[in-house]
Amino acid sequence: MRKKFLFLFVCFFFALCMLPGLGTLFLGESQAAANEVLSPKPRAQKPDGSWNLSYFSDVADYFSDHFAFRQELITVDSCLKAAVFHTSSQEQVALGKDGWLFYAETLDDYTGARLITEREAFCIARSLSLAQEYVKAHHGEFVFTIAPNKLSLYPQYYGDLERADVTSATRLAQALELEGVVYANLFQRFSQEEEVLYHKTDSHWTYKGAALAHDAVLEALGTSGQAFSKPGTYEKNHQGDLSVMLYPASPVIEDQFRFSEEPQFTYVSPIRGPDDLRILTSSQGEKGNLLMFRDSFGNTLHTLMAESFGNALFSRAMPYNLGFMKELPADHVVVEIVERNVGLLAENPFEMPSPSRSLEEISGLRQNAEASVSMTASANLPGYFCVSGQISDNCDTDSPIFLELAGKQYEAFPVGKGEGIPFAAYVSETGEQVRLYYRKGGEWAFVELNLPASVPVKE
Repeated sequence: MRKKFLFLFVCFFFALCMLPGLGTLFLGESQAAANEVLSPKPRAQKPDGSWNLSYFSDVADYFSDHFAFRQELITVDSCLKAAVFHTSSQEQVALGKDGWLFYAETLDDYTGARLITEREAFCIARSLSLAQEYVKAHHGEFVFTIAPNKLSLYPQYYGDLERADVTSATRLAQALELEGVVYANLFQRFSQEEEVLYHKTDSHWTYKGAALAHDAVLEALGTSGQAFSKPGTYEKNHQGDLSVMLYPASPVIEDQFRFSEEPQFTYVSPIRGPDDLRILTSSQGEKGNLLMFRDSFGNTLHTLMAESFGNALFSRAMPYNLGFMKELPADHVVVEIVERNVGLLAENPFEMPSPSRSLEEISGLRQNAEASVSMTASANLPGYFCVSGQISDNCDTDSPIFLELAGKQYEAFPVGKGEGIPFAAYVSETGEQVRLYYRKGGEWAFVELNLPASVPVKE
């Protein structure tokens, strides 16, 4: 009896081991869930014709991502760990109370473990100020807004977690006020509503939450919106992105708000989906033309904005190219980014001509600092050159960066990420020398260096 049981156990064990392989052979490969990026098919040769010495390792990676029943096994594993240990099997997903799910990385935003520096906050605010200056010079209105992390608005559904006194969002808000940037404060606006306006198993707001954001942004633009007061009902038809990541074979279906009358607009050209990098719309809206830089929170928000504005261009590309203003032409520019990604703005300056400045009042003392600089012809701004690099020194937290080239002075975009003092500027002239000004210890300093002879094209 014992030998028979052992034999059956061994057979069952080997059958389980063979199941993924046989399933893949007869039923096909498992597909990606949510935003998964699966391993590509292995190739014996590399594009340059050389042999791929990691071929067998690539085969193993490919099979581990594509074998049959993979999503079902992930779902079973996640359910068991959540039910028994109250732990998540996916490092990107954090378990909350009563079935609530959160993006794990937003926990560090909430506690302050991930916090932009004061210099980064200044660089972001200064860059937005320069963008606002450019938009206003072209007779447009500018608004910046942050889509709050779900945890920032509904911490009661997560558990015991201490909120930091200072977060990246609050630090940036202070810098925006000092720089005079028009800011639509969605943290404040959402906190005034008793109704939960984010999904339980998704990282984003509901359509009704998008309507509230729409109204707040329009008010900041100096107009008004009534999307939040439009009638509608909730329908159980939404699969949350976090639920799909955690339970890919059986995601939770939850309520999504649907307006009684869907937003009225048309897509100028067909789209593959709301995640497209570029979306053009047209409607009977009477609020002018809109250029909006957005992220995934714009998947629902863009439909409401499209209805309000006669013509609209929605872009997910980063860095943000203000040259797009000329296409519509746009008389309103909105920049929306989720709280967890605000630090990216310190790394990616706007693509726009750097503003001219008069540096007559600046008197600098030559420093022993070194600098590295490059100049490339901009593919996105025809006729302009991107001068970028870094100064091997440190500067005051709120120091702008000025640039002198070919007898003209400009303000460069201060970049918050990188060693020393990184910067970037878009200019229409070339020259043999460039002088960079920055403030250190309350006094102006400069460094002078030669530019490279050749100017490659920046893709």
